[in-house]
Amino acid sequence: MTEEPKPEEGSNFAVAMMAEGDDKKEKLKKAATELRQEMEASGAKIQELVLAQPPTELLGYLWSKIFLGFMKRARENGDDASLDSDLIQEFQFVLEYVHAVWSGHKGEFAKTKLDEAKVAELMETCGKLKTKSMFYAMASSQIGELDEFGDATPDVEFQAKSTWVLIRGHRYQVLEKEFFNFALAPHEEALKKAYDVGAAEIADGIQSVADSIRTGYTDAAMKLHGKFDECQKRAEAEGISIEEAAAKFKSEDADYTTAVGAAMKDMLFGDICNLSKHTKLPESVLEDMAFAPGTDETFFADGDYKGTPFRTLPARIKPLVKLEGGYYATDGQFVRDTAYRAIQRGLIARLPDYKEGWNKNQKAMTETAFTTILEKQLKGARVFEEVYFKDPSTGAWAETDLVGAIDDVLFVAEAKAGVMAMQSPATNFASHIRTIRELVLKAYRQCKRFLDYLAGGTDMPIYRLKDGNYDEVAKLNLRDFRLVLPLGLTVEAFTPFSSMCKEIPEIVPILGRHPFVSMSVDDLLVLNRFLPSAGSLFHYLEVRQAIAGIPQAMIFDELDHIGAYIVRNRFDQDIREQLKEADRVTWDSFSHVVDKHFQLVDWEAQPVPSQQLPGRIAAILEVLDTARPKGWLLIDSEIRNYSDEGRNDVNGFIDTLSKSLPEYPVRRMLIGNMHGIQIWLTTSIGEPSPDEMRYQAEVACLAFGKPSVITLRLQCSPEGKPLVPSTSKYAAPSILRQDYAQLKAEADRQMSRNKGKRKK
Repeated sequence: MTEEPKPEEGSNFAVAMMAEGDDKKEKLKKAATELRQEMEASGAKIQELVLAQPPTELLGYLWSKIFLGFMKRARENGDDASLDSDLIQEFQFVLEYVHAVWSGHKGEFAKTKLDEAKVAELMETCGKLKTKSMFYAMASSQIGELDEFGDATPDVEFQAKSTWVLIRGHRYQVLEKEFFNFALAPHEEALKKAYDVGAAEIADGIQSVADSIRTGYTDAAMKLHGKFDECQKRAEAEGISIEEAAAKFKSEDADYTTAVGAAMKDMLFGDICNLSKHTKLPESVLEDMAFAPGTDETFFADGDYKGTPFRTLPARIKPLVKLEGGYYATDGQFVRDTAYRAIQRGLIARLPDYKEGWNKNQKAMTETAFTTILEKQLKGARVFEEVYFKDPSTGAWAETDLVGAIDDVLFVAEAKAGVMAMQSPATNFASHIRTIRELVLKAYRQCKRFLDYLAGGTDMPIYRLKDGNYDEVAKLNLRDFRLVLPLGLTVEAFTPFSSMCKEIPEIVPILGRHPFVSMSVDDLLVLNRFLPSAGSLFHYLEVRQAIAGIPQAMIFDELDHIGAYIVRNRFDQDIREQLKEADRVTWDSFSHVVDKHFQLVDWEAQPVPSQQLPGRIAAILEVLDTARPKGWLLIDSEIRNYSDEGRNDVNGFIDTLSKSLPEYPVRRMLIGNMHGIQIWLTTSIGEPSPDEMRYQAEVACLAFGKPSVITLRLQCSPEGKPLVPSTSKYAAPSILRQDYAQLKAEADRQMSRNKGKRKK
């Protein structure tokens, strides 16, 4: 849970927040005005403090403080990734302001030596500005005039404003190449025409930027340590001073001085951030991603919110600044957040005729991202792109971007490649929300229109448009699907905003039971690594959808969702329990389990964090994923629904039955909470008759009050290893059947026996 900053006791803001009745609004207005003025004064002070320092020395000093902080925390706290994340977020606010000041400064930069006391004052002022900004978000959100979200509007407005202040790069820099390769590949021809390089070269270049900032300081320190070690060994061997040994190395090796000097610049003068030095990106690409000093004329321009986080910081438009000596990224995270759109703007400026081509190719990329990135998990799925159908409300032809079916799961995806909201929620809340609503609502409405169509009958045809004709490609029956996932996909990470968009009155579960989920291409790349099987992916999406259906649950982004899933599994159930005692629940920091993995030097060689599955259960899920018999995803989901304790209990029971197979070649058990699942374990010489399987399934329906059960038969090796799965589904017997009383009696007997066993 995130702790909100606490105002000073007796401050006007604190007094206003404690007030009640009609007087409260006036006091909040006064407090908000004072806070805005204080923020503007802090912004001016930050500008003054930044410009008083030589640019590259300031950048080098800040990054030295970051890495020294990492080292200190590692010594004191081990490998707690949450602490590293807190540290980088503390400095990112400062680094973004440094970028803003340089981008807007038209004059000469300071030539004096770095003043550490002034840098400490800069850090302190930035910290106070950040806190004041949060207070302002609280106060101003209570006095807004809009009513976009009904009673929840103040909470949504606060969420929008606080997110605007706090959100800055939170991506995994080791995945830069993967993202940019995927996102820029559709524009290959135009990129080569404009920049003489293609998507792969740009992706490599941006990855090298990330790698330089992520590991450059450590690499430079190791290089210097290595040179010092060489000098020390030579000094001892030859009986000379270290200085004399260094002088000999310099005279013998022409590159010695250059290597040492480069390492010193990396460590002390911010050269790990110098893209001209650490990347092969052509200058034309760097130029399109950079502000030259003085070319940003908006952030510190006169007017309300001058120099405050409630304007659009320049790093959110272009992530680089051109300084004497090269193009600098004050923080590599900003490159990931902003480079894609900066390249888009630069490319279209160089090739104006490509504007429509960019939009067309980007649309195609986004529409197919789900099935392309998750190709392994979707093996065997029926996938239909650019699906046409008759709109049930108008009778006109309508289109849906992507429809897919795998076993008893249906997914419907709408892609919206629009730009993230760039209008601050403080300067124009209505415009900010309108941008978000446009992206979310359009995708939601198109998903809803398609599902409304399917709900209009039993076997509803879908079509493709070819040569002006609508050709039927399949018939879909909505009742065939246990899980229906309406998805909205964007290029940029969008989930901080998708959570609050649950508050839009129009966005309700489609058909009353299918909540809408928003996610991005960025998110899919992470999900692909952490959820490698179809079962794990769709169980996560089932839980994720449940969270999307809880308006009072706020979880910051997709990475927090996946982290919470790994740590807590059915965390939607945990949140519903918490909401019994609270009006609103906010979860964050669960992404640390993901952060920790990507922070490892050898992360690619390490297993990704995942939920623990006991051996027998893991083997069953693996054979199900391989064979994929009808109904297998329901069985997979039911097994994953168990807690760690429940999984261990089920695993123990299966283990006991498996070990008894040599003596008893047919064994049976019932598991499941939401659905009844009967599991038969058999060997090659054991085979239950169809009549017995039906009989036991009908008994199970009555024993557990289920309308149906699915039966999983696993033919096993003599050691109990599952080899061949097959499934069947049986409905509960009608009360009118002649043998109903006999079946009910057997069900009662089995339940009584099971209760007796549990008592023991």
